[in-house]
Amino acid sequence: MKVVWYLPIIPRMKHLFANPNDAKNLRWHAYERKYDGMYRHPANFIQWKKFEDEFPEFGKKSRNIRLGLATDRMNLFGNMSTNHSSWSILLVFYNLPPGLCMKQKYMLLSMMIFSPRQLGNDIDVYLSSLIEDLMVMWD
Repeated sequence: MKVVWYLPIIPRMKHLFANPNDAKNLRWHAYERKYDGMYRHPANFIQWKKFEDEFPEFGKKSRNIRLGLATDRMNLFGNMSTNHSSWSILLVFYNLPPGLCMKQKYMLLSMMIFSPRQLGNDIDVYLSSLIEDLMVMWD
């Protein structure tokens, strides 16, 4: 049996960034980032600029949240021969300074997927709830 636990992200983001200090950190990439040609943060890469060029209305507002999605298989039982598959889906906030980007507080566990076998190409079916929330936030 396959099981998906979805932890809604919208209320957690509202709660997290209701704190004035955290809300101020969301604008770090626009006002405090170093422009010295070094790649210290995702905001320094050409993809960041390309995204802002493609969606200028989004890029104008420095508090708009830029997210990275990461997923990885975990072995919860410590037995490498088990055929059980557990996947975590994390969201990372790229607006934040490099020292905060990867802190546990700012990495949202959005989904856990448990399956008796590998997910393979079917992972998109499980991500539909997360994609719906992301579309709501985009609009």
